[in-house]
Amino acid sequence: MKNNNTENNYMKLIKGNKAPEFITEDIQNKSVDVFESSKWTFLSFHRFAACPFCNMRTHELIQACDSLQAMDINIISVWPSSTENMLKFVGNETSPFPLVSDVEKVIYKKYGVTKSSKPAMLKLLVRPNLVMKAMKYKYNDQVIDADMALFPAEFLINPEGIVKVAYYGKHFGDHLPVEKILALRKDT
Repeated sequence: MKNNNTENNYMKLIKGNKAPEFITEDIQNKSVDVFESSKWTFLSFHRFAACPFCNMRTHELIQACDSLQAMDINIISVWPSSTENMLKFVGNETSPFPLVSDVEKVIYKKYGVTKSSKPAMLKLLVRPNLVMKAMKYKYNDQVIDADMALFPAEFLINPEGIVKVAYYGKHFGDHLPVEKILALRKDT
């Protein structure tokens, strides 16, 4: 299946594409291989380590980890932040899944996660409940060590490496609901 969607000359993935392979290490120096097992992979791309929306999403994924793993779904969380900042902000909550630092955005580019928009904050004005919920995850000593206007993205990949869901966020806090991930996995 071809994909003609481009953003900054990087191809966006769509359902049916072969997911790009990568092997790296997480912030705990453990090896991470996107296709390391015969399980499904939920790949979640975030904005920066101190982003309140991203930290809220990480907390949601930690809470849902058992349900996702019961459906044979491994989670990999990718960040454009340094390991140091990830340990300071994201890593303050023990994660049962790998947190990967991708400062050079090599993995981001492979998956076409390049969209950013400064006016996207305006889209959040119509979602005050989301903003209020995310502020619980805001740090007073917040460090922005990546593109502050970067949008999140998420992918559900089957054990054969085929993208079953390619979801590119439309604003800073736009993620697939966990219930939808589970429902999509059940339907396949």
